[in-house]
Amino acid sequence: MINGKIARILSDKEVVLNVGEESGVKAGMKFVIYEESDHIIDPETGEDLGALEIVKGRIVVNHVMPKISNAESETYTVSTSYSGLAAAAFLVGGTETRRRKLQVEESDIKPVKENKNVKNGDLVRSVESS
Repeated sequence: MINGKIARILSDKEVVLNVGEESGVKAGMKFVIYEESDHIIDPETGEDLGALEIVKGRIVVNHVMPKISNAESETYTVSTSYSGLAAAAFLVGGTETRRRKLQVEESDIKPVKENKNVKNGDLVRSVESS
């Protein structure tokens, strides 16, 4: 597992991570962007179970340099269907791949709790490819 942070937000679909080749990052690796909640305490034992990861987005590395990496938001597929004249003029249906937008805020002023906006300094960690 590789841990890092968002170093810069380039757009609502592309970010720069503060980890690269020297940390073991490779093109195609997947990362989750998250923040940690307050610690969860077991109600029976009082044991500190750790912090919950609040997922803000998922990204895929597309370019790796020694100390930094570019990553883009994940893609998703949309089914399209046409009817009437559109079907006659174009395709009857198909699929389209789109890239998810990351919710980004230019200023880091908003409170962290309940805020899904991706910001500089957010934590990232690699995840298994599925």
